Amino acid sequence: MKTCFFILTLCCLVSCKTGSSRATLVQTDCISRVIAIDDSLGKIRNRECENLSLSQTIANYTKGMAAIDTKGCPEAFSKAYRSHKDAWNAVLPVTDTYPDLRGEMHVLFKELERSKDSVEFKKLQADIWTTWGEVERFVKK
Repeated sequence: MKTCFFILTLCCLVSCKTGSSRATLVQTDCISRVIAIDDSLGKIRNRECENLSLSQTIANYTKGMAAIDTKGCPEAFSKAYRSHKDAWNAVLPVTDTYPDLRGEMHVLFKELERSKDSVEFKKLQADIWTTWGEVERFVKK
């Protein structure tokens, strides 16, 4: 009887640990999937503004971000990712004032850093980088 109890207890401990490991693996896979999709969207974003307005490019990017299913990711990661999307959307009032600006995104951002809206733009850009840092914090765990 003691042997059966010991084996049953051991099985429960192993399955609990496996269940916990499985949940962690699912969350890690979810985070990796979201980051991979975002990377693909980012590559499109960086070039799309060569033909579309910067605001339209950002709107397309954030629409794609919003469509990513974060179910299975840790809630804190999902929240950080939503905050990152919101930081991108917050830039739109500035980029809306430059509807004819075209080029690769990083080049355009450099131009906006020297524009009449540079102070506001730099703050908004810093928010994008800060929120991305929060997202990346989950990747490094």
